[in-house]
Amino acid sequence: MTDTRSSKRARCTADTSGGEQNMGYKQSDAFWLRDGNIILVADSVAFRVHQSVLERKSEVFKDMLGLPQPDNADSESLEECALVHVSDAAEDIGHLLSVLYDGDRVFGRKSPISMKLVFALLQLAIKYEIDYLRDEAIAILQMIYAPSYDEYVEHQQEDSALRVTDRRENQDPIIVINLAWKHGLHSLLPGAFFACAKLPTKELARATKGSLREDDLTRLSDEDLERCLNGRATLQAKYFSRFRSARMREIAPTCPGNSGCETVLENLWEDLVASGMEDIFGFRFDPMEEVGWEVYFLFCDACREFHESQDNVERMHIYRGLADTFDLKRFLQGDSDAQSAN
Repeated sequence: MTDTRSSKRARCTADTSGGEQNMGYKQSDAFWLRDGNIILVADSVAFRVHQSVLERKSEVFKDMLGLPQPDNADSESLEECALVHVSDAAEDIGHLLSVLYDGDRVFGRKSPISMKLVFALLQLAIKYEIDYLRDEAIAILQMIYAPSYDEYVEHQQEDSALRVTDRRENQDPIIVINLAWKHGLHSLLPGAFFACAKLPTKELARATKGSLREDDLTRLSDEDLERCLNGRATLQAKYFSRFRSARMREIAPTCPGNSGCETVLENLWEDLVASGMEDIFGFRFDPMEEVGWEVYFLFCDACREFHESQDNVERMHIYRGLADTFDLKRFLQGDSDAQSAN
């Protein structure tokens, strides 16, 4: 039987003038390599690269490019390159090639990394079975949408090594949620739902009106919208429970008793309630927001340390409880790919 796949072979000369047209395809500016011996075509953009590099990094590319090509009248014999069409977006293929060829520069922790690149790499690394890139992309997402409280605290530090560009706060958490469901990366779900629940209701509602295309990662399903809204209500209640020691005007066992700490605690509780309600109605609410205990200078040192310690414990419980808060625990239990949300 004749193989009817469209696997034309195009003349590949040493022309390095990126951006020019070749057989109707636009040459990639970044990846039209003079000594390349194979051409990937995505969205009519041609990438001239090395077959050996692709095969060395990916078993899928190795199998795909190793298939015998049919002889046909259009074949040319002078400096030919196999022409391989892929269904991926040209921008995503460009991201993948930039890592395959310049991985140290792209993934260097001292250099900013694009969120778009991370999303593209995760999907293509899974598709083409490039395990080390898949693991790298997941590791980056876990720094942002931390599966554990300790990782969350570490990433919140101002000197965090990870610097991410091209972030879209209203879309990125939704994209991560959809990628996590699609690829079984359940360890990312608690942190992503936590970020999503902090978005304004208007943004969440708008996300449910997205395209019905299966590949639209910016659309929030009705079920996930319900998770976000129910989880948000739970987090709001947990925020006020977080300061129950202040509400009960508990003083440290070693409080000298002469600093008026009970009165300070009463005022503190009123301030926390007022600021919390203001943030809720202003859609700035973050149940994990740190309290600057050091500013309450009317506390004695013992009471300040006591309440700061209590608060750290409560914040830890809030984050460790995210799987329950968003009804995700059944997806995380026994998930070999995911780290525990606790």
